[in-house]
Formats: sequence, C-alpha cells, structure tokens
Amino acid sequence: MKSEFRRFFLNLRREMGEASIKEKSKKIIARLLASDPYKNAETIFVYVSKNNEVDTYDFIKKALADGKKVYVPKIIDHQMIAAKISDLDELKAGAFDIPTTDSLEAITNPDLTICPGLSFDDDKNRLGYGGGFYDKFLSQNKTSKIGLMLKEFRSIKIPADPWDIKMDLIITEDKIF
Repeated sequence: MKSEFRRFFLNLRREMGEASIKEKSKKIIARLLASDPYKNAETIFVYVSKNNEVDTYDFIKKALADGKKVYVPKIIDHQMIAAKISDLDELKAGAFDIPTTDSLEAITNPDLTICPGLSFDDDKNRLGYGGGFYDKFLSQNKTSKIGLMLKEFRSIKIPADPWDIKMDLIITEDKIF
C-alpha cells in the first residue's frame, strides 16, 4: 500500500513545474521562519532539498544568518546522523545522492527537526521514502518535528506502522496544522 502511495506522489512531484514548487516553497519557508518552533530553536536539523522537494536552501541560509546551529543528514553505516554545517558551500553528494557535509560534528536531540516527506495526512503521519532513516532518528532523539509539504500532496489517511513517528506540525503554503 505505501509503495503505491510513494509511486503516486513521486509521479505527481515529477509532473509539477520546478518554478511552481520554488514559488510555493518560498511561502512555506516564510511560515516556518515565522513559527515559534523556529524562533525558539538554537539547534536545527534540516533536510537538504533535492528532486523537487520543498526547497530548504533559503531556509538553511537564513537559519545560519540568524545564528542558529544547523545540521544536515549524513548517512554512516546505514545510520542517519545530524552533521553540523556552517555554509551551503560545504554541501556535496553523499549516500543516496543526498546533499551532505564532510563534517562529523554531530548532535543528538536537536531543538527542531525539519523532515522531508512525500505526503502527510491530517493526523500528522508522514509518508517517507521507505528507508526508515527519519523514523529511526526521531525515535532516538527528543526534538520538535515539522514536516514541509505543498498542499497538493496532502493525504486523507496514510497507513501507519507502529514504528512510524508522527510530526508535531505540518506546514503548507496555506496553513500550519
């Protein structure tokens, strides 16, 4: 069931224009930057966008400019860690071609974690890519969890497994729920 959902949302994302995704991403990021979880966070773990995900590059730039400590995903031995980044110029392709840093300075329990997802539902369930990296990380770290999503990617109900971790907030270009 989840694999069918994934296929559907990956196709939908491919069909959306990059310009449209960039424009909607700006609105989503503006909502995120205005949110209390962002304002109150000193340490932020955030995915680095690729393949038409909600664009996080401007967010990372702004968070660094605001003096936040920013961490990005790094896969080591099939485990995801939150590795510190000081500048977007540090980014290079890592495992699964995910942009990451060479830094091994990692954090546990970041104040805020920004999660990627193919879709989220009204119960704040997340449909990820199927690797289990975020669910494992979130189950081992105490952190506020926010999912970013274009409103077209909302699901009514995502089938959840016992190990799936719900988000605390979902931010779209229209609202926060």
